[in-house]
Amino acid sequence: MAGQMLAKIERGVRLESPGEITPEYREHLVHLMTMQADSELAGGYGYVPWIAKAPTVEEKHVVAQIVKDELRHAAVMYGLLGDLGFDVAGHVRRYGEIFTMRIEAGADIGTRRITSDKRVNIFYYPIDTWADFVFFNFCMDRGAGHQLEDVRGCSWGPWARASRGSSRRRSSTSATASTGWSGWPRTRRPTTRRRRRSANGTCER
Repeated sequence: MAGQMLAKIERGVRLESPGEITPEYREHLVHLMTMQADSELAGGYGYVPWIAKAPTVEEKHVVAQIVKDELRHAAVMYGLLGDLGFDVAGHVRRYGEIFTMRIEAGADIGTRRITSDKRVNIFYYPIDTWADFVFFNFCMDRGAGHQLEDVRGCSWGPWARASRGSSRRRSSTSATASTGWSGWPRTRRPTTRRRRRSANGTCER
């Protein structure tokens, strides 16, 4: 089977069913997809408090849309894992509370895993201020865009197709978020203007 699988990959033919892949391929595929699924879910949980904390109604709406998209992406990824025979319900039940766990902002864990879920380490860190939320979401969204671009060229067809849909939704959400954030300078509220300038690294003049 391994020889046939590699021959398909070398010809640029995508693999479409569990029967086409070796146990080793499946092991690595499940690991990578679980990292993305867990990161989407844990990331969405971390954004939830900012629906209430966002400064304006418009910004609350943007945050809610971001949370919705993160959980939608997680559902898609867990669906792909389920198609491979992965116990999604058991996994989410096992780590349900762990996904909400955050470490101290100043902690340096490097690449060390501190729990057994598979989220990337940045999602262990808290989001303490509105400026943190804006920059965290901006950087992570663009980082995820690069990752999805890589996945679009992968040999597992279901994941490659799902990544194209996720890329389109992220582009739409990024545009909405950019519009929401750029609305700050137009406000007449001094506190919000200061948040806007602080979040963009500028200062009061």
